[in-house]
Amino acid sequence: MAQQPTLSNNNLIPTIIVTGFLGAGKTSFLNHTIKNNPNTRFAIIENEFGEENIDGHLIVNTSSDILELNNGCLCCSLNDKLYDILFDLHLKKKDFDVLIIEATGIADPANIAQLFIVHPAVKESFILKNIIAIVDSGQIFDQLNQTEEAIKQISFSDVIILNKPDLIEEDNLYNVKSIIQKINPTATLFTKENNVFPRIDFIQTSYAIKKPPIDKHTNCSHAIQTHEHNPKQIEHQHTDFTSITLRYMEAFDIQQLFHNLTVFLTFQAKDVYRVKGFIFDQTNQSYLLQSVGKRINIEPIKNDELELMNNVIVFIGKGIQHKSLDKLMRKSILN
Repeated sequence: MAQQPTLSNNNLIPTIIVTGFLGAGKTSFLNHTIKNNPNTRFAIIENEFGEENIDGHLIVNTSSDILELNNGCLCCSLNDKLYDILFDLHLKKKDFDVLIIEATGIADPANIAQLFIVHPAVKESFILKNIIAIVDSGQIFDQLNQTEEAIKQISFSDVIILNKPDLIEEDNLYNVKSIIQKINPTATLFTKENNVFPRIDFIQTSYAIKKPPIDKHTNCSHAIQTHEHNPKQIEHQHTDFTSITLRYMEAFDIQQLFHNLTVFLTFQAKDVYRVKGFIFDQTNQSYLLQSVGKRINIEPIKNDELELMNNVIVFIGKGIQHKSLDKLMRKSILN
């Protein structure tokens, strides 16, 4: 491996990693953070597992420098590209105050954090202040039972925010808090209240390197590796996850699409974890399509907020097939 250039900076750049499973609300939290810190200049690294970065289009209008990394994950296949971006950001350090990395929903935050914790050159310019996990209160039990990624995201975070608490009963919310505290008892736990994310002083605190305890329910432990930066040494891969992107020029029947997707997600889509995209109807009105679990939402958005010229829908899951998903979507296309 070629020798990496050395970063040199006396003023360390505060860095925040935002993690959380697919559809937890990471981009919503990112927008909240930007809006509530108008005097802070952010550099944002937006990572998307699939080839199309839907979430990148949803970040609020801002002077922040938004860098997109698609078609892979920063915790494994794109880890080496992250170093290259950090070096470029170091050269532009006067243009921003804080770096935020929004990881893809299936990322292991430990492999992203290790670059800031153990790599000497990166440590000279960047300081990891927080790893913040956004948790979907209504979906987290299923996610913990079905995926190791959800466990890792909670284990390695020092701040955990329970999103969408209004979608579950109070007793269930108590159980969610209990299991999260068992997985990571040292994390600071917040609950989103009155549809507003908590305000976090993410610049003043620093991430504490810790080894999460072994959880009796998950029977696993996760420790940050301390080897030198080398992408070939990162063994974490997402071989069982698939991202499929579908594009169409034709207009959609929005009501029919909502019905078809609801039936599909309720009765057939056991291993579809996320659906998101932009669609258009016969009047050329654009809509944001999102789903998490069996919940689906299609809401109109301003056409001038998009640069996309056609419909684009992304499915992320396990064992999903392009042909069957294409057939499903075409049932809602207007002739």
